[in-house]
Amino acid sequence: MSDEEIGRVDRYFRKVGVAALELTGDLSVGDRVRFSGATTNFEMDVDSMQIDLNPVESAGAGDDVGIKVPERVRPNDSVVRLSSGSAALSPEMMRIGLIAVLVIAAAYMLM
Repeated sequence: MSDEEIGRVDRYFRKVGVAALELTGDLSVGDRVRFSGATTNFEMDVDSMQIDLNPVESAGAGDDVGIKVPERVRPNDSVVRLSSGSAALSPEMMRIGLIAVLVIAAAYMLM
């Protein structure tokens, strides 16, 4: 997956270390994102996010979400999705991996 801007920072809540984001694209728990701006530049995995203080697994364009960040961010910092945790291992790859494990287990039991 190529880098894709998915939003901008609206506000930063220093005491709790939370960034309020205005999304222009999709974001899910497990995605890896980069924050960048004039004095901001770091990457992180999205461990959790909230909309109106309610936990959500994903959000899309037009949503305002809050996520915990390890560093200070500033209004208008860019948020870019680097990779998607859910896309990292497709269902097809999981199926192939399971078949491989079963074949190896069967071969071991026949020895």
